[in-house]
Amino acid sequence: MTAKILVVEDDFANQRVASLFLKKLGYEADIAENGLQAIDLVEKNSYQLVFMDCQMPIMDGFEAVRKIRAKAGIYETLPIIALTANVVNGIDIECKEAGMNDVINKPVQLQSLKEMVEYWLNV
Repeated sequence: MTAKILVVEDDFANQRVASLFLKKLGYEADIAENGLQAIDLVEKNSYQLVFMDCQMPIMDGFEAVRKIRAKAGIYETLPIIALTANVVNGIDIECKEAGMNDVINKPVQLQSLKEMVEYWLNV
C-alpha cells in the first residue's frame, strides 16, 4: 500500500509539479487549494504526509496547521512540511512555531522532494 500524501498549494503550476514528482516517486497525492480545504481533507482522509504552502488565499498554511494541530490525537503527529518560496531569514522558525515539522523551498526539485518524503515516511 502506498502512502497517502496531501499537497496544499494554491498555484496550479506548483500543484502539477508536486503531483507529477510524487507520482514519479510512486505516490498518489490529493490536492487542496487553500488551508480551509486542507483541514477538510485531513479530517476525511488518513494522510501519512502533508506538504503545506505557507501563503494562500482564504486560509494560509500557518493558520491551517495551527487548526489541524489543535485537533489533537493523530493530528498532533501528522508530518506537515512547509512549502515556501519565501527565503526570508527566520521563515523556518515561523513554520516550526506554527506546528510544521520541516520546510522545503519552492520551486520544488525532485531530489529534495524525494529526500523529504523518504525521511518523514521512514522509507
